[in-house]
Amino acid sequence: MMRILGALRLLFFWVLLAGVASAAQAKSFLWEAERDGERVWLMGSIHVGRADLYPLAPAIEAAYKESDAVAVEADVTDFTAIAPLMAMAMLPADQSVGAMLSPAQNRQLDRVLARINLPRVAADRMKPWLLGLMLSIMEMQRLGYQPQNGIDMHLLQRARTDGKKVVELESLKSQFDLLDGLSTEESLAVLLGALEPIAKQQFKPMFEAMVVAWQNGNVAAMRRLIEENIPNDAVSRRLNDKLLAQRNRGMAERVVSLAGPKPALVVVGAAHLVGPDSLLELLKARGFRIKQY
Repeated sequence: MMRILGALRLLFFWVLLAGVASAAQAKSFLWEAERDGERVWLMGSIHVGRADLYPLAPAIEAAYKESDAVAVEADVTDFTAIAPLMAMAMLPADQSVGAMLSPAQNRQLDRVLARINLPRVAADRMKPWLLGLMLSIMEMQRLGYQPQNGIDMHLLQRARTDGKKVVELESLKSQFDLLDGLSTEESLAVLLGALEPIAKQQFKPMFEAMVVAWQNGNVAAMRRLIEENIPNDAVSRRLNDKLLAQRNRGMAERVVSLAGPKPALVVVGAAHLVGPDSLLELLKARGFRIKQY
């Protein structure tokens, strides 16, 4: 169960990033949005992490202390909500992932499954999108990154301990519905987007480049990495629209409702705060002034 929860937390980094991020910016992935005296904090999250990410930057700590509520995409600590949804992530008994892949892709999958110690019989039962997320989280765990050290998990746990209100911008059900509604072609793209970098030993440098960009608040580097590494084909464009752009529009309305004299801290995957369709740009279009810290 914890591995599945961790995989879901990686949903919006389905394409992992490559390149070298600059350390020149002494900023964090934190913004303040203000309109007519009403404010809200927006923070980009790394969904898995290591203990050396902590303590968080002083600006982040100050934003957390000022906030009376922490808003996340979905509360993945709610085990009672996720259990009934798992049937949606499994293939019918007469189907298997292996039958959807080419011989070369099946060989890649066998090597990766052996590397992360996931039985093939279990992998074949999962829908491709779930298997892709599972491969990613299990490889990250193998490299020393853990969901419990993710930024949003850390802040969720602190909020509950400190008695702050926890708000969901979406829900686990809506995220499962989105993934379950992907076409077979789109679902396979999620799987292959994880499988190929792991099989080719490219996963570690790609993910660590993303972490460095996040640590330095380097928005330009993060955007460049995303734009350079999302394939420019119809399936990838549809996925990007479904997993980021469309969801950003829905989340923007919830973020606006959280703005007030005492701001909430909104914590979302860092990709939601980058690019022309980002939450930040949507808030600017609604008259908010944006400042990075």
